[in-house]
Amino acid sequence: MPIKTSSLKNQMTGTVSPTFAGARDATSGTVGTGGGGSPTSFPTAIKYSKVAGGRGNTFSINRFFIEFDTSDISVTPADATLQIPGSTNSSADFFAVKATFSDGSLSGGDFDAIDGWSAGSDNSSNVTKYSSEVTSWSTGGYNNITLTSDALSDMVSEDNFKICLIQSGNDLANVDAVAVVQTGISNTNSLRLSYTEGATGFGHKTIGVASANIGKISGVATANVGKVIGVD
Repeated sequence: MPIKTSSLKNQMTGTVSPTFAGARDATSGTVGTGGGGSPTSFPTAIKYSKVAGGRGNTFSINRFFIEFDTSDISVTPADATLQIPGSTNSSADFFAVKATFSDGSLSGGDFDAIDGWSAGSDNSSNVTKYSSEVTSWSTGGYNNITLTSDALSDMVSEDNFKICLIQSGNDLANVDAVAVVQTGISNTNSLRLSYTEGATGFGHKTIGVASANIGKISGVATANVGKVIGVD
């Protein structure tokens, strides 16, 4: 099973604001100093915070962005798993969604660089989800996140496969509520993308036998067979 390590990984810290919209719908933020193992972790990599105070509310939101070089993947993988080392905190449930920042570079203007994002809206159905909701998190080891068919398709169609990890209940869903939830990611271990290579060649049953169980047809490897008796 091939394994890729991330070509980019970093936290984007949003604007601290007295309003929910000011924090959540901001178009810019501050890129973390991550990379090369420094800092050793992002303890608030994914975060939603609303703290109510006597002089008003304070909102802050963090999102985490990842990129993998998938330029050498030419066939849609059969499956794929995002492997993320956890650290420190584990209270923010989240989704992995499709990101749209520039290849190989994350800038301050990429806080909302999310496919389908619309300010002021519940974006739960607008974004391209690359995972189911992640609701449990190990702070002391790798967390395995199974990727969706949309992710598998983009792994072959995009040379740079880009992901945003976004808190689900408030940030993605556009829900203003008093809460402080955050999930941490280790920066001393690699973020990894493991996958099963997709099948090539003839991909259908032959005489009732599944293609996965067929190595050759009349002595020819299935990878080199396009048709059998003129049928694709």
